[in-house]
Amino acid sequence: MHFVNFNLISPWLLLLLPVHAQTNNTFVGYLISTFSDPNPTVQWHLSKGNDPSTYSFLNKGQPILRSTVGTKAVRDVFLVTNSARDEWFMICTDLDVTVPGFSWDRVTRTGSRSMAIWKSKDLINWSDPNLTLVEDPTAGMLWAPSAVWDPTASQYFVFWSSQLYSPSDPSHKGIATPKRIRYATTKDFTTFGAPKDYLAPPNRALIDQEFLSLGKPNHFARFYKDETAGSRVVIETTTDGLFGTWKTVGNVRTEGRREGPAAWADNQTPGKYYLLLDDYSQYLPYETSNIGVVPWVVPNWPNFPRGLKHGSVTPLTRGEYEAVAGRYLA
Repeated sequence: MHFVNFNLISPWLLLLLPVHAQTNNTFVGYLISTFSDPNPTVQWHLSKGNDPSTYSFLNKGQPILRSTVGTKAVRDVFLVTNSARDEWFMICTDLDVTVPGFSWDRVTRTGSRSMAIWKSKDLINWSDPNLTLVEDPTAGMLWAPSAVWDPTASQYFVFWSSQLYSPSDPSHKGIATPKRIRYATTKDFTTFGAPKDYLAPPNRALIDQEFLSLGKPNHFARFYKDETAGSRVVIETTTDGLFGTWKTVGNVRTEGRREGPAAWADNQTPGKYYLLLDDYSQYLPYETSNIGVVPWVVPNWPNFPRGLKHGSVTPLTRGEYEAVAGRYLA
């Protein structure tokens, strides 16, 4: 797969833009797509211009999107678009942790293998939610979906976490494999290719993977939670593209348990990156100006919103920013 040069733009999460789009996409702000434990719906927070630390809770704090399918609750909210930025997809974990008799063991054995998905052409008008089956029957669940646009094939790579059971154990009562990162391809988030393993090292349980473009062809970072190493979030880098060789940098932080990484590049300063990590109660921000060094620094962001959970951060063009603010900023 060929990846284009990002030197003229501020990249986001592995969103692959063709050369002709670079001069048309000057980003002027950031949009956080997230949820909260008390309100497992899609919520948005819009930055004050290119200030990564200060946000307004959009739609007067009410949901932007609410699931009416599957468990009717969403977690792990991810917003993705294509090169032309003329189609948008909101993809989420279909999981309700408030149902009577809830247990983590049960939802990793017989949880939803589908994603809750919304579609839009303009970030303002959204389809009804669809519950789309993606994983195999051998999987216990589908958690923390994220997606990457590949312009060479005009398709998306979609990643998520799961654990697998033997085909001879259809009720998933036995011992599962460790959690792993899986992926499939799609052109429309309606029909998906066969799921495959992406990152499944033996004897390690990995979930919550996210990518970050580092501004040069094939140069990326990826973040994931390693549950076999104290639930720390690991950062790895590559110069070989998505399916190349990766080098482990280390744990982003060493204190406490963290999960749900959401990474993005500064819209104005090349080489400066931000990361949100969920401490199991809310998102905490971190930053770095050297992607090859850990730990990341805790910034002084007194205005950063509280209570946000595992989501994604999207840079917005001026037209997108004005449209979202005009519709949802009270």
